[in-house]
Amino acid sequence: MAMIGWTTVASREQAETLAFGLIESRLAACVQIDGPVTSVYRWNGEVEHASEFRVCVKFIDARRAEVEAWIFTRHPYETPEWMTFRAENVSEKYLSWMEASSSN
Repeated sequence: MAMIGWTTVASREQAETLAFGLIESRLAACVQIDGPVTSVYRWNGEVEHASEFRVCVKFIDARRAEVEAWIFTRHPYETPEWMTFRAENVSEKYLSWMEASSSN
């Protein structure tokens, strides 16, 4: 099953570090970087806003625990955003490519 996860970081350099690391370690098949985006949130009781870069990670469900552990040990934020979703409809050809790209 195909999964999509995303997080945000403060700089393009941080986003690229995560992206290249996930691909080089074969944990993800594809990582896309968007941004900057504006995030508005509450932190330590105050309303904050910041420019961030969204990192969208495409990976297979069998690697989910490894992807999450990798993200949490390398993410620069104290409390990183990490949300995952099952891709409901993925073409067989793309799913096969994902599986081949993210297996050891």
